[in-house]
Amino acid sequence: KEGVVTYAVNVLQSLRWPGAVTVSQGGKFSNIYVGYGLKSGGDSFAPLGPPMVIDDPEGQDEQPEPNPLTAPEEPLESDTDEEKKEDEEEEEAQIQYILTW
Repeated sequence: KEGVVTYAVNVLQSLRWPGAVTVSQGGKFSNIYVGYGLKSGGDSFAPLGPPMVIDDPEGQDEQPEPNPLTAPEEPLESDTDEEKKEDEEEEEAQIQYILTW
């Protein structure tokens, strides 16, 4: 029918996906969805709560604070002095050999 103008608008709402709407007029349509992504009547999303907080670990026994004014005692090596003497004697012997050669 020519000359007949309609301004009717069709609106469709989904029963399965609440928030999904389709609107059409004169062969043109548009879709929109505003929702949480959950089907209607399905199991609702309920996240699990956080796990229980564990107890604090057992503390260590108190210990005296180190004294920075005194150096820690280190064991002395008994053979270091003897090795130094032997090294010095070898060096002197080499020097004497070079000088006499």
